[in-house]
Formats: sequence, structure tokens, C-alpha cells
Amino acid sequence: MKKEISASEMIQLLCDLEDLEVTNLESLVLEGAINAGFVTEGDSVKNLYRRAWVKKVTEHANDAYKLEDVATGENLAATIENVKALLKARESKVNEILELLAKQILDATPPYKN
Repeated sequence: MKKEISASEMIQLLCDLEDLEVTNLESLVLEGAINAGFVTEGDSVKNLYRRAWVKKVTEHANDAYKLEDVATGENLAATIENVKALLKARESKVNEILELLAKQILDATPPYKN
């Protein structure tokens, strides 16, 4: 790192780095879907189907992000220097996937008939 940082900032960066390494995109998207009330912790058939669908869409989106990163040359390894940028990018990806899920739900809405 180029500038001096305090011990508390360094500890926070290390915690962020650990969070980045142990938390995956799928768990964050599921957390968002739970917060929105779309899925729950229960084991109903409807809920299990929704969870599986959210996981599958997230898996496809994550694969697309990985391919895009390689194609654009932005496939960065997680380090202390770029942890904040990677956390911001991950948050953006989670929001994009949640928006994709919402759009797919709206697109599946049956048309209104008189």
C-alpha cells in the first residue's frame, strides 16, 4: 500500500478481505431474496423451488461475470490493496442479480384478460 494507514484501518481491511474470501455470491443473493420475502427459511415445496431457482440463476450470472472478467482483463486477485473495490463490485453484482430475478418474475406474469 502506498500510504500509511492506522492499525484499526488495517484490521478492518483484513476483516473485509476475509469476508470477501468466505462469503460467496450465492449466499448474498439468497440473503437479499430472504430480506425481500421472496424465499424463507422454511421447507415448503414452493420455497424449495424458489431457492433452487435463485441458486441456478445466481450460478449462471456468476459464470457470466467470470467470463466477462477474463475477457476484459479485470480478473483481480483479492488483496489488501483492492479489497474495497472488490467488495463494491461484489455488492453491485448482487444487486444486478436481484434485479434480474425481479425482471424475470415480472416477465412471467400472465397477461390480464377481461
